[in-house]
Amino acid sequence: MPAGAPAPAPQRPAGDRPLLHVGLFVATLLTTTYAGIGLVGRDAAYLAGGWQAMLRDGLAYSLAFLLFLTAHEFGHYFAARARRVAVSLPYFIPIPIALGTFGAVIRIREPLRHTRALFDVGASGPLAGFVVALGLVAIGLATMPPPEYLLSVSGHEAVVETFRNTGSWPDFSETRQPGQLATIFGNTLLFGALTSLHPHMPPAYELQHYPLLLAGWLGLFFTALNLLPVGQLDGGHVVYALFGPRVHAFVARVTAALLLASGAIGGARDLPLVTSELGAALALQVSRPDAAPAFASAGALAGWPLLALILFYCMRRFFHGRAAPALASAIAMTAFGGIVLAAAPVLAHAVGYTGWLLWGALLLYFVRLDHPPVLYHETLSRGRRLAGYACLALLVLCFSPNPLEAVGG
Repeated sequence: MPAGAPAPAPQRPAGDRPLLHVGLFVATLLTTTYAGIGLVGRDAAYLAGGWQAMLRDGLAYSLAFLLFLTAHEFGHYFAARARRVAVSLPYFIPIPIALGTFGAVIRIREPLRHTRALFDVGASGPLAGFVVALGLVAIGLATMPPPEYLLSVSGHEAVVETFRNTGSWPDFSETRQPGQLATIFGNTLLFGALTSLHPHMPPAYELQHYPLLLAGWLGLFFTALNLLPVGQLDGGHVVYALFGPRVHAFVARVTAALLLASGAIGGARDLPLVTSELGAALALQVSRPDAAPAFASAGALAGWPLLALILFYCMRRFFHGRAAPALASAIAMTAFGGIVLAAAPVLAHAVGYTGWLLWGALLLYFVRLDHPPVLYHETLSRGRRLAGYACLALLVLCFSPNPLEAVGG
């Protein structure tokens, strides 16, 4: 470059489309705000501010949750740029239901060839997101309103009255009204330890009505999900860089098997019940209410082969397409789920979660178990190793085997 010539402007990574990324973020802000209004669930008839107060509830949830997602993804982004790895800006994924988003992703546009780069990119996202999630929980606890806050949620008068009279929150079954539904957010070691310090921390079935606490819980749990040591999840990057490909391959398979075992226990509990309800509904559809018990019984029996079929397709990918070991494993896991449910129903309720069947299938068919090889293996520095062990500790502290449970109805 000739002396005195201006330095060239830094080039944006190839393929970035800022308007697309901004548009997806704005769309996700709208969908999460809409979802937040429904999740928090306060009724305008009970609020001084009417619909404006409901909008503030939705924004409190959406801005907090998006702050976590943004910190997580930009943790990856800046680590990749610092290592001169071509990477996209985050793509936020809006959906108008459930939590309002499927999260956010970045695209690594080239293979990660060095162990240190792999570790830096993999660990930076969950560590950055964890700091924000922890802050959200702390702020949510520090600013928690008194128990009377729940009077702004329709049908919660009995809950508040019980707390006033006894000083403790009732079980959901004690105050549930006919048709009332609730979502129980599973406890985790870290969240439980933090919330135990608050004198009137609401029970798990009321958590969704507190937007900052809800966003913080989701942030902690999503951090744990991303740290599962499978494939190219963040936890897969960390374990591969810390311990190498052989340990990663073993740990990934154990993790997937444990998730599917939990799914088998949850499926043994839930799928026969679901199919029996469908059977009874079918009897009514064909104008045979007298045959509803028989239809329900047949539906319950159909739940078991359905569970085995789901497990078979998961295990077929686990065994690289080999049908015989997949079938044997599916039958064994289905039987295992039924035995645990019959012999230890309390344990089955604590560790069984049907949702792990879907998550396990996503891991096996899209994320894959194995990690692509890294060309240049480097010894991690002491600081990186400590950060890696911290990531593994966060997986244990923030993970819930039974994260979501719908009760009531």
